[in-house]
Amino acid sequence: MPVINEQDQAAMARYTEFVRNAPFTSITQDPGWGAIKNNWEPLHITLEADGKITAAMSILMIANEDGEKLAYCSKGPVCDPTDVATIDALVAEAEPALRENNVYVLRMDPEVVYSDDLSAEFTAHGYEVRNRNVGMHDTIQPRFNMVMDLKDKSADDVLMTFRPNTRHDVRHSIKPELMVEAGNSMAEMDRFYALYEEMSHRQGITYRPRDYFDRMVTAFADTDILRIFIAHSETQDLAGSLAFKYGDKLWYMYGGSVNAEPKLLAPYRIQWEMITEALAAKKDRYDLGGVFALDKSDGLWLFKHGYVREATEYLGEIDKVYDADAYARFLHK
Repeated sequence: MPVINEQDQAAMARYTEFVRNAPFTSITQDPGWGAIKNNWEPLHITLEADGKITAAMSILMIANEDGEKLAYCSKGPVCDPTDVATIDALVAEAEPALRENNVYVLRMDPEVVYSDDLSAEFTAHGYEVRNRNVGMHDTIQPRFNMVMDLKDKSADDVLMTFRPNTRHDVRHSIKPELMVEAGNSMAEMDRFYALYEEMSHRQGITYRPRDYFDRMVTAFADTDILRIFIAHSETQDLAGSLAFKYGDKLWYMYGGSVNAEPKLLAPYRIQWEMITEALAAKKDRYDLGGVFALDKSDGLWLFKHGYVREATEYLGEIDKVYDADAYARFLHK
């Protein structure tokens, strides 16, 4: 069946195995991600040939105040993102369930590098494509990510790609008095969340509740997908990060730190530990996440630019619209 029954454990295990080992995949396409985003309704779609899954799509749906649903295939689907025919086939398989669920738009945003030709091809196939025709803050995910190329590189090779000031700070953060631990347990999440919450209060920014992070630990227990890093001195935790090791990359998603012992340069050491873990796992990429501007007006860009000199521009959002009026209201909220 193209729509996987969530209650069928064998079918879900088969689906999960495919998604975790497919060449074009993302943590946000894993069924575990749906368990984290537990206020969304999941749908899992497949294409098969000769009894084997060949492509997949994990969709999360959420209703608006009128009961109309947004369906979001985050960083998916799981197939060659330039193979528009396969994506068409996945969408066609999903459509009966989408219509049954009163979905007004199916949104996809695969991690594929922007090209005029690919954008035009999706438009020609009946999709609304949102990239250079909208503002940098007008998409769910940033279209520009700071992605480090690790393929066939040594740690020294990677270090030499950093900007000089960042390279200096990383080197000086590697010292015996600054220690780093990594794991995926609830105890490590306790330590990370304390740093994340303190930093959010200090900077006056909103932050996610603790149970959101607890679900990450539960969803990926008994795997090495979730990675929690804690840098500490002999007396206190100084910086922490949360990353996902999935597919061909390690993706840095959340961080936190305290304003203490700044000479130890703990945030730089945390980045280096994630990079070296990605290298040891033979990952092709280390993803520092997105930015919404490509200049000093964006503090995230300013920090990440020290590690990655050029941002990767993704294709953007590919929308299959089922209710034009509801879609227009969604875009203009």
